[in-house]
Amino acid sequence: MKSFFTCILVALAAQISAAPIGASDKCRGFRVAPLRHTEGNSTDFAANDEVSVKWTVRHSKVQYIREIGLFSAKTDEFLHTQFRSYPGVDASIGHYAFNLSVPLCLQREGEYYVRVYSSTPGNDGDCSAQTPPFELTPDPNGNYTIC
Repeated sequence: MKSFFTCILVALAAQISAAPIGASDKCRGFRVAPLRHTEGNSTDFAANDEVSVKWTVRHSKVQYIREIGLFSAKTDEFLHTQFRSYPGVDASIGHYAFNLSVPLCLQREGEYYVRVYSSTPGNDGDCSAQTPPFELTPDPNGNYTIC
């Protein structure tokens, strides 16, 4: 029985020592700013608004921004892709503008956030950061009976 526990401890030690040291350092410093309109300072958002997401990659190994997704702030559920590209946008640019795409049936979630997925050398989508939550005004003329 004693040798069984010794084998388990040796196997566990081997797993721990095989883990890359400083793996979290590659993402350290990757931050995303609050979502903004490309023009004006309004904090009211609606579907199809032209918005911009800004980020900083200071002290991180982030090279590309490969995906931007819309999420429910209430449930953390993925709702809709805003941008996807491979290998992605050069992260050193620091921002990306897009039309906020929110399908009609998802416009009454309440609060949302945008998550930005980035890549480091040799890895895809291994770092992510998100905006603070924001509210979206549903389309007042939308036919929500189909939802």
